[in-house]
Order: sequence, then C-alpha cells, then structure tokens
Amino acid sequence: MAFGQLDRDNSPQPLHEINVTPLVDVLLVLLVVFIIAAPLFSHKIKIALPKADAPKVAQPQKPLIVSLDVNNQIFLDQEMMTPERLQSRLTPLANANPQLAVELRAAGELRYQHVIRVIATIQKAGVTKLAFVTEPATKK
Repeated sequence: MAFGQLDRDNSPQPLHEINVTPLVDVLLVLLVVFIIAAPLFSHKIKIALPKADAPKVAQPQKPLIVSLDVNNQIFLDQEMMTPERLQSRLTPLANANPQLAVELRAAGELRYQHVIRVIATIQKAGVTKLAFVTEPATKK
C-alpha cells in the first residue's frame, strides 16, 4: 500500500480557455464572401417588357412667372402689363390648360392690397394653381 503518496498522474489537464482563432478565421472568410457576393445581389433583373402603343406622358410645363416690383408694376415673365391685359393673356392659357401653374413674385415692400389685387386678377383668369415665391431667410 502506498500511504502518504499523492496522486502524481502526469496526464494532461483540461484547458480552461476557449481558442477563438478558428472562430475569427471563419468570420473573416464569411466577411470576404459577403463583400464579394453583395454586388452580385444588387444588379437589376433583366426583363423583356411588353410593347404598347400608349401616348407618352406629358412633361410638366414650366410655370408662368408674374412679378410685382416696388413701383407696383406687373410683369408676365419679362413683359410689363396692366391688370386687365394680364387677365386677358392668362384666360386663354388657363382655358387651354386647366393645370396651368403661375408663380407670383412680389417685392416685400409692397402693400398687401396691391398683391391681393393681382391674386384676384390671376384667379379671375381661371388659374387654380398659384405659388408664392420667397427667398430663404438668412441666419444672423
């Protein structure tokens, strides 16, 4: 019998650490595969579309520009007008195109009543799409 002897087995002890090197290797390989494969998934699908004899969709028209300067003068694009002449010019255009758009550019110093008169003239001509053009405020 072997009293007082300790167990001196020289067998290898289990490791208490995880070896992450193979895990990192696998993740890097997957990353490379996805980097290479990603552009292949984003290409467009090629389809032979059917042919049809439909008319082309009309491009939106450029809006007419009505301007009011500080002297209360009315301009249609670059041509000076009276309110009556403005209405007579806009009426046939509005009748021909119900989607006619007009941009109103009025000087900031004008009185409200002058701007309202021009708006009323444009509405009497039959224009239903009216946009007010401003400049962005500057930060101080």
